Amino acid sequence: MAKRVVITGSNRGIGLALTAGLIGAGHQVFAGCRNPAAAAELAALQPDAIAAVEMADPTSIEAFARAADRHFGAVDLLINNAGIDARSAGCDFDKRGPMVIEPEAVLEVTRVNAVGPMLLIRHLAPALSRPDQALVINVSSQLGSMVVGDTRGGDAAYNVSKAALNMVSVMMADRLRKHDIAVVALHPGWVRTDMGGERGELAVDEAAPTLVEMFERLTMADTGRFIRPDGSDHPW
Repeated sequence: MAKRVVITGSNRGIGLALTAGLIGAGHQVFAGCRNPAAAAELAALQPDAIAAVEMADPTSIEAFARAADRHFGAVDLLINNAGIDARSAGCDFDKRGPMVIEPEAVLEVTRVNAVGPMLLIRHLAPALSRPDQALVINVSSQLGSMVVGDTRGGDAAYNVSKAALNMVSVMMADRLRKHDIAVVALHPGWVRTDMGGERGELAVDEAAPTLVEMFERLTMADTGRFIRPDGSDHPW
């Protein structure tokens, strides 16, 4: 059954591959990115619509949610995929650890990676409540896990932001359960993207089909979980 899907960060990396996979599976996609005019690869996929959204800007997020609601009338699946790391906040490679990173960088990355998704869920909640059941996927990371974060990853801003996104996910799962909206945090695997780096275990074209297929299986029974690409639980 075709779903009405809203996705952010759809113009590159895993977001672009997910958008391609969702369209290929017959779903309708309302694609968000910072600069639609520069998103040639995304436009070539011919999603239902492409709209601008800046995940650090509450006004932009609200406008994007309103546009998606007007376009679809109801939303079956929201994928909060857009994200940045400390490099996007101007940090050099060796200035990302917790002892040296600038506080402003941690706040900027967290605003985009955790606060932005929280606001988008909030504004899209009415549209998500209209189908019999809806799903929110927050694209997190294993680096937001307390179990993993103490041994891997040197980017304090990114790790903190994804841990915050995980908390947003469980709190939203609790609030939205009564509206039959499931909220799940997802570690998509270590994917070779600009953020994941060249050492990633999976190419985006390998990771995306597995994720798109998994989205079809998730139900209200999964709300509040932190999961891996195979659907198993990831440690918090």
